[in-house]
Amino acid sequence: MASFYLAADAVIERDGKYLMIQEGKDYVKGTWNIPGGGVEHGENPVEALKREVFEETGLEIDEIEGMIGVFNSRSAEDGHPVMVNVFSCSVEEGEPEPEFDEEILDARFLTREELEEKNLRNDIVLRAIKMKEDSKLLSPENFSSYKHPCLDEEP
Repeated sequence: MASFYLAADAVIERDGKYLMIQEGKDYVKGTWNIPGGGVEHGENPVEALKREVFEETGLEIDEIEGMIGVFNSRSAEDGHPVMVNVFSCSVEEGEPEPEFDEEILDARFLTREELEEKNLRNDIVLRAIKMKEDSKLLSPENFSSYKHPCLDEEP
């Protein structure tokens, strides 16, 4: 059985600004992050990405342009290893309208300069944005139907 968490995050750029969320969970409260989160059992990373972006921002993904990369991280909550799949996406028109709660304090589009002044959740944020800006994307056909066999059932 896998000994890591699996996550799917999105870098979403519009008019030179990036869609960001401000975390509300106690262990990361106030930090800024790209939208995304954990892949649930029976879900593939693309399904999880669409669900998480909508839950956190109120915006639906229009298109997945490609995969930026897979990043190694650790859970801020318990230190467990996390494999983060980061995708380049576009979302429907409009401004973010999340349901603000204990998990999400804010959601908005920020310039890269504004991001560099914020307290970011981890270094994946700026690394993934740079890779997107450098157009280093994997084709969606390479991952859109992938589903890890261990994710079919509860552990």
